[in-house]
Amino acid sequence: MLSRRQFMTSGAALLGFAVLRPALSWAATPASSSDSAQFLAISQLLTGKASLSSLVAQRALNGLTEEDSQFPQKLQKLAAALNAAGITSADALNGHAIMADANTGATAKKIVSAWYLGFTGTPVSLRAVDNTRFVTYTDALMYAPTLDATVIPTYSRGHTNYWTQPPATLKND
Repeated sequence: MLSRRQFMTSGAALLGFAVLRPALSWAATPASSSDSAQFLAISQLLTGKASLSSLVAQRALNGLTEEDSQFPQKLQKLAAALNAAGITSADALNGHAIMADANTGATAKKIVSAWYLGFTGTPVSLRAVDNTRFVTYTDALMYAPTLDATVIPTYSRGHTNYWTQPPATLKND
């Protein structure tokens, strides 16, 4: 026999599931493994980096797909355009019609942006909620050019607004 407390608890759980069920059915589905492999290959071509992490690639692809449910189809169009044009390096895309096209160019830029910035979407200042999705912090490619001179910042190494004043000397700072 169910006690009144057990009945209320199970009723609340069922109500919660019933409320969330429509939201769960609209959730973005994870990308397929073929999409992941293609995304990694295109990412390597666009960034010029052969040693990109497949885990970070999967996170970036999932973030881009959550942002735009049509992203897998756009990725297919970009792949077809790159293959048709015989593009084998990012340098060949400079001034190319693929980058001028609104669809393929925007898709390529979103991919590169996810790798270099470490997130997908567009951050909105002074808002608690926006459409950004975290991809990576320490593996973001924006840190690579200065890695020999600076560490990846994980906390402020100076007082408030320390970066507003130029260093006294470049040799010592």
